[in-house]
Amino acid sequence: MFCLGNLFLNFSCLSGYGEWDITLYEQKIEGTSKAIYKYDAWGGRDSHKAGYTILDTTETFDFIGVKSFHLDYLLEIPTKDFIEIANVDDLPYAEMKKMVEVYTPVRLKEREISGIKMKTKFFQEKGYRSVNYRMLQYEFSNFKESKDSIVFYDLRDVKSMVKLKPIDSIKVKKGHVIIHQKENEEIFLIVIKSLEFSGTEKDSLTSKFRLDLTPKNKISSSLFSDYGVFKQKIKRNDML
Repeated sequence: MFCLGNLFLNFSCLSGYGEWDITLYEQKIEGTSKAIYKYDAWGGRDSHKAGYTILDTTETFDFIGVKSFHLDYLLEIPTKDFIEIANVDDLPYAEMKKMVEVYTPVRLKEREISGIKMKTKFFQEKGYRSVNYRMLQYEFSNFKESKDSIVFYDLRDVKSMVKLKPIDSIKVKKGHVIIHQKENEEIFLIVIKSLEFSGTEKDSLTSKFRLDLTPKNKISSSLFSDYGVFKQKIKRNDML
């Protein structure tokens, strides 16, 4: 039995492999009927499968046989011709400890997935770990989205133990934006991950950050575009 991934938010899939709970996110690719899917699947005895894949939005998603790829950061908004991502090389600690820190890509990989050229920049884990990391958590009242960015307004810090002055706005680049939502499309969390670079080639990693945003009031995911944003898929009760 196949799982209809483009119809469900969080569901159980029964197959010859047993029962799995799957959470699926979709980011459509402009100019094509394809989309990038992010999935997390949990089975019995803590079995776990996760990854990203590219499928036509009319195709049936089956995580058992899906051709997936690893993705730590989506660097740009995907197009029908090109996708650029960043991954961190996973090395044994003993081997990594001997290395000199490097902040530029240690290798590049180009391939084609579902007819789309994908370029992956691999960064050294030791250099990645050593750069500045910021974890920000805010509540927001409203937002304004453009083709390549989103501005969130009226921010209140929810992480600091000290009450800070509210921030008027924060602007983020679209691409690795993940929207978590309820079955009625009400957003309860937006997670944004990003890398920051410097240098003439803009390839020298300087910092990384994660931004968690929660709405102060009810906001529907339908107010966001389907491009440059991963949206958690909605469960349709009539398909249960």
